[in-house]
Amino acid sequence: MEFLSSYFVEFLLIILLLICLLIIIWLVVRQKKYLGSVFVTKTGMDYKQEAFKVIPYPIVIISDKDIILYVNPAAEKIFEARLRELVGKSYQSVFSLVASDTELIINNFSSLANASAWKECKLNVDNKNIFTVELSVLTMDCGYHRSGLYSNVLNFKDITQRKTLEAQLEILEKRDALTHLLNRKAFEILLNTVINDAKKHGSRHIFFHLSIDQFKNINDTIGYTAGDVLIRRVAELLQQKINKSCDLLSRLNTDEFGVLFRECNIASAVKAMKDIRNAVNEFQFSWNTTVYPVTVSGGFVLVNKFSTTAAKLLSEGDLTCRIARKKGGNRILAYRKNDPDVQRAQNDVKGVWNLKEAFKDNRFRLFAQPIHALETSQYALPYSHYEILIRMYDDDDNIIPPDEFIPIAENNAMMPELDRWVVKDVMRQLKNIRKQSPIPVFAVNLSGTSLDDEKFLDFVLKQIDDAQIDPRMLCFEITEQVAVSNLKVAEKFIETLRARGSSFSLDDFGTGVSSYGYLRLLDVDYLKIDGIFIKDILSDNVARAMVQSIVQVGHRMGLKIIAEYVENEEIMEMLRMISIDYGQGYGISRPQPLEEMIQAHI
Repeated sequence: MEFLSSYFVEFLLIILLLICLLIIIWLVVRQKKYLGSVFVTKTGMDYKQEAFKVIPYPIVIISDKDIILYVNPAAEKIFEARLRELVGKSYQSVFSLVASDTELIINNFSSLANASAWKECKLNVDNKNIFTVELSVLTMDCGYHRSGLYSNVLNFKDITQRKTLEAQLEILEKRDALTHLLNRKAFEILLNTVINDAKKHGSRHIFFHLSIDQFKNINDTIGYTAGDVLIRRVAELLQQKINKSCDLLSRLNTDEFGVLFRECNIASAVKAMKDIRNAVNEFQFSWNTTVYPVTVSGGFVLVNKFSTTAAKLLSEGDLTCRIARKKGGNRILAYRKNDPDVQRAQNDVKGVWNLKEAFKDNRFRLFAQPIHALETSQYALPYSHYEILIRMYDDDDNIIPPDEFIPIAENNAMMPELDRWVVKDVMRQLKNIRKQSPIPVFAVNLSGTSLDDEKFLDFVLKQIDDAQIDPRMLCFEITEQVAVSNLKVAEKFIETLRARGSSFSLDDFGTGVSSYGYLRLLDVDYLKIDGIFIKDILSDNVARAMVQSIVQVGHRMGLKIIAEYVENEEIMEMLRMISIDYGQGYGISRPQPLEEMIQAHI
C-alpha cells in the first residue's frame, strides 16, 4: 500500500508538470503570434505614414470615433500644430468643415468616402483661419486598428488663392474697370430681363443714354489722365442722382453712360434726367488750376411690351443721343421712330458710300506694329512678332483712322468683306518671306460676323494654300466678346487652323470676361490684356492688382501674356516685374507699313 501511495503521488506530479508545460507552450505560441501581429501592423502603418509624409496636400486620418490618429507635415503646417499635439484629440476641437454649396457643417465623412469628385468646403481652423479647400475622403485600413476597423483619410487641397482670382475675374465680368459701374455686357443682360418682364407683366420703364459733350476736346487737349478723371467724376454724380434701390447705371462706352429707370412713368423719368443734366452743368471740372465747363446730352427710349431686344434699345438710345449732340449739346431728346432727324440719321449712307468706294478703289493699306518680348535678353533681339493693322485713305490720300470706318463696317454688315480683304492682302505680302528661324508671326484680327460666316474658314484655308505660306506665321486675334458669344464657331475655327500650325490670341481681355473657365475651352496661345489696365498701371493700384491677377491665371494655364499701351520705359519695367511676356505700344515701336516691316524677313 505504501508503494502504491508513493507511485500515485509521483503520477500526479508528472501530470501537473505536463499541464504546466502545456500552459507554457501555449503562452509562448500566443506571445509569438501577438508579436508577429504587432510587427506586421507596425510595418504597414510605418509604410503608409512614409507615403503620407511626401504628399504635398494636408492629410488627416480620423478614427471611426472622430479621433485624430495621424496628420502629415502639410497638415501640421495648416493647423499650426505638431503631430504629437494633435493625435488623440477629437477633430472637432481642431477644425470644422462647412460645405460651400449648402453652408452645412460636414460631420459625416462616410457619405463622402471614396467619391470620385472633390467637394468644395470652407475649412475653419481653430475658429480663426478660414481656407477654401477641395475635400476628398477615402475609407481604408491604415494599420491603426487590430480589430479590423477602418479609418477615414481626409485629403485637403487648398484653393483659396484660386477662388480669390475667380472672384476678381467675376468683378471684371460685370464691372467697368475705371468707374466700377456695370459694364455694357452686364447692362445688356439686365435690359433683356427687363424687356421680358415688360412683355409678361406689362411693366413700363425708361432707358436713358447720355454722353459728355466736351469729352473729346478735354481728352485731346489736356490728356487721357484728365479724361479718365472726368469720367469718374461724372459717374459719381450719376450715382448720386439715381435711385440705387431700383434704377440701373452703366458705363456703355468711353464717355457714354446708360440709366434704366425701372417702373417709372415718363414725367418722373424726365424730371430725373433734367436733374442729372443740371447737376453736370453745375459741376466745375478743374485741371491744373483751369476750370472746364462740362455738359451732357442724352436720348431716352420707352421700354414696354412692344420692345424687342436690348441691342435695339441701346442702338435707339445711342442714335437719339448723337442727334442731341449735333443739335448743340446740353439737351435731352426722346426717341421717335418717325422723327425726321431720326430718319435722316438712320438713312445717312455717306459713311457706307465712302467705305464701298474704298473697296472699289482699293484704298486700304496694311500696317504692322511689333509685339515684342519684354525679358531683357529677348528684348535686345530683332522683332519677330507683329499685329496687322488696317488704314483707309480718302480721295486726297489722307489716312482715315479705324475708329471712323470700322464702326460703319460693323453696323452695315461689311466686316466679312473687310476681313477677307485683310486676309488676302496679308497672304500676298507674306508669301515673299523666306524660311528662317525664328519664324516671324503676324497677328490678324477677326470680327464676330466673319466667324459667323460658314464660308469664311474655307476662304482662309484657300488663301493659305494659294499663297503657299507657312501657316505657323499666322496668329489670329479673336476679341473676348466674339469668342464667348460664338463659342462653338470659334472652337471649330481654332481647332482647324491650329492643326495646320497657326496660333491664336484672345484679345481685349478684361473688358468683358465671363469667366476664366472660357479660357479652358478656347485653345489659345496668347492672352492680350486690354490697354485700359496698362496705361495707368504705375499710378493705379487697382489696375495693377487686376493685371497681376490676369497674369497669374494666364500663366497657370500655360498662356503667354501680351500687354497693350506700353508707352514708356517705366511701364515696361513694371510689366517685367509682374512677369508679362510681351509688350505692344509706342514705347516699343509705332506701327509701320507692313511692306517695310517684312523687309527684315525677306
